[in-house]
Amino acid sequence: MTFMTDRKKEENRMPEKAKRNEPQPKREKITHKYSTPLLIALCIILAVVTVVLVYLIRNHMAAKDGAREQLRLSAIAGFDCEYTEAQQIYPYQNGLLKVTNRRVAYLSISGNEIFSEELEMSSPVCIKSGPYAMVADIDGFLCALFSEEGLIYKTHMTGKIGNVALAPSGLSAVIMEDADSFGAVYMMEKDGSFLAKWSSYESGYPLSLAFSPDESTLSVSLVDTDGSQMIPHVKQFTIPKDRTTARPSEFAFYTPTVTDILPLLAYMNNAKVAVAGISDVAIVGNGNCEIVSPAYPCVSSMFSYDGGYGIIYSDGIEQPLKLVTFNSSGSKIGQIDLGNQVLSFEVSGSSALFAVDENIYLVDLSGAKVNSKIEVDEPILRVSFFGSKNICVVTNAGVREITI
Repeated sequence: MTFMTDRKKEENRMPEKAKRNEPQPKREKITHKYSTPLLIALCIILAVVTVVLVYLIRNHMAAKDGAREQLRLSAIAGFDCEYTEAQQIYPYQNGLLKVTNRRVAYLSISGNEIFSEELEMSSPVCIKSGPYAMVADIDGFLCALFSEEGLIYKTHMTGKIGNVALAPSGLSAVIMEDADSFGAVYMMEKDGSFLAKWSSYESGYPLSLAFSPDESTLSVSLVDTDGSQMIPHVKQFTIPKDRTTARPSEFAFYTPTVTDILPLLAYMNNAKVAVAGISDVAIVGNGNCEIVSPAYPCVSSMFSYDGGYGIIYSDGIEQPLKLVTFNSSGSKIGQIDLGNQVLSFEVSGSSALFAVDENIYLVDLSGAKVNSKIEVDEPILRVSFFGSKNICVVTNAGVREITI
């Protein structure tokens, strides 16, 4: 035991270099029987982590797209398209009208073409009423009436078109340039046949026009000048039911006591129509003309509905928009705060759809209340009722049919 201890002491006193020079025992190569399963497990873990990371990154990118994905997820039907094509699409009946400078096509909600018609136009607009749609070339000469079955007629006016009005029966009226007058109003039956023409020699320039709900009256807004100020007028024509023996005739003439141009028209009932400009609103009919007080600071739009009329206005430039509704007697029903920008709206019966900022509102106009709301981040171009429960939304990226 002593010998062993002294030897250990001598080894401890040996220089470190000598120790390193001593031959080292050979190490045996050890093979673990568990190394292969461990590598497999590590590979599986790495694969799982990779899948999770890909999933999280895709969700992040989808979140950046925002409502585009939300809208597609809630869509019943529709299709994607470029912004320039979306601008040409109008929801109509059970499909879509695509209006270009060269043709008008009727599409299904999925984008399949049902029929088309070649029409050469520079600045086409599309208006709808009941089962009909009219396409007119503003500052051009051509206008055409369509139904779901196809083209009903197309005709060239003798003067440049300034504005159009369409009734649910297919009756139409066009404001156009007229030689030696301030302008003319040309009325047509639903088959395109001539009904009546009135030229404005003393009443000023025709601006806009609208049919009463029962189609018994056509109101025309005009503006005249005495050299120093604008003078608004409203001309009305009576339209007989039996037009085989009688023709439309001049019925009434009003001059609201304001200095504002009044291009907006909205019937509150069959006998009275509201006319509005930037801030002034007047009610004419039954031989009376009254100014609505107080005035609205900045009127942007006005419309009729079954039971009255509505005004979209703001308290000033770049101020939030509001909606105020009135019943058929002219009494105020209520008011709704809308938002910064009304992108599109459509009225059906006593209900209306409003696309405002990033929201779509379904509004009960007779009660001045919002029944439902859909949030959509994708910019909306047009919104329309589509059947009893669905709506059609045209955005800058495509067409969607959704349930509201």
